[in-house]
Order: sequence, then C-alpha cells, then structure tokens
Amino acid sequence: MKFLNRYLNLRFYLPITLIVFSSMSFGGVVEEAYDTIRNGNPDKGYSMLLPLAEEGNPQAQYGIAILYKEGWGTEKDVHKAIEYYQKAAESGHLRAMFDLGLFYQSGHIVKQDYAKAVKWYEQAAKRGYSAAMYGLGGLYFNGLGVEKNEEVGKAWYLKSAKAGYEPAIQFVNDAKMLGFSE
Repeated sequence: MKFLNRYLNLRFYLPITLIVFSSMSFGGVVEEAYDTIRNGNPDKGYSMLLPLAEEGNPQAQYGIAILYKEGWGTEKDVHKAIEYYQKAAESGHLRAMFDLGLFYQSGHIVKQDYAKAVKWYEQAAKRGYSAAMYGLGGLYFNGLGVEKNEEVGKAWYLKSAKAGYEPAIQFVNDAKMLGFSE
C-alpha cells in the first residue's frame, strides 16, 4: 500500500513539478535573451527568443515583436511585429496591449484605427496598466473611437493619476487649474 501511495503521489506531483520548473526556466531564458540583446547581440537574442515565442511564451512574443519592429537581430518586418504584439497581447501581456493601443491611436506601423486603440487600451487599463488608463481617458474625453464622454475620460485620467502614472498626475494637476474637477 505504501508503494502504491508513493507511486500515485509521484504520478500526480511529478508533472506539476515539471510544469512549474519548466515555466521558471522559460522565464530565465527570456531574461537571458533580453540581457543578450541589451548587451549588443540582438542576433543571438532573437534566436533565443524565437523558439519560446513560437511555443506561446508572451514575454518572448513581446521581445520578438520589438525585434521585428526595429529590425534588430532580424529583418525589419512591421507585419510580423504586429502579429507578435497581438499574440503577446492575446496571452495577457499588458505592455503589448498598451503598445497596440498606442500604434492604433497614432497610426504608427499600422493604419490609424481609434476603435482598435480603445480595444487594446481598455484591456490593459482594466488590468491596472496606468499608461493605458491615461490613453483610454484621452480617447473617451475627445470621442476618438468611442462616443465622446468627458466624464468617463476624466475618470480614466484620475484612475491613471491615482495609480501613479506621472503624465496623468501632471495632466490632472494642470487641468485642475483650468477648472477640471474630480
């Protein structure tokens, strides 16, 4: 009976342990790849990140997106960059969500589309990403991609400022001098 319990425990806990340690090692490899890129070897960093990105690692997907966007370690390819930003964002990577919102708001590397900017900012903002809160506030306040709603815009600006986002803090402080109320 002891053998059976040990065997069943091993069959149960071993896969969980392997999953935990494999995800930890992915994180280590991703960080090592980022360090490699920062230290001036984007080619090697790209080849370290790509297999992880293809396996669905959102941090690696985000890194690959940047490398394609800038042409570091690979050919510059904004279409592949957007593809990897979207993969990372769809996997919950907050900065990727924010970057997509910013790209669609500004028309940088994609066709300007305020509705898509709202979508990505909103996803990141609802998860607490303060820069996305600020961007979303601006879109609501000005009616870009959504029906204009200054109150909702103000609420997002204030939430961003309360979260500590410096541009939002400055904006709210400046706006208060012009009669902006909470």
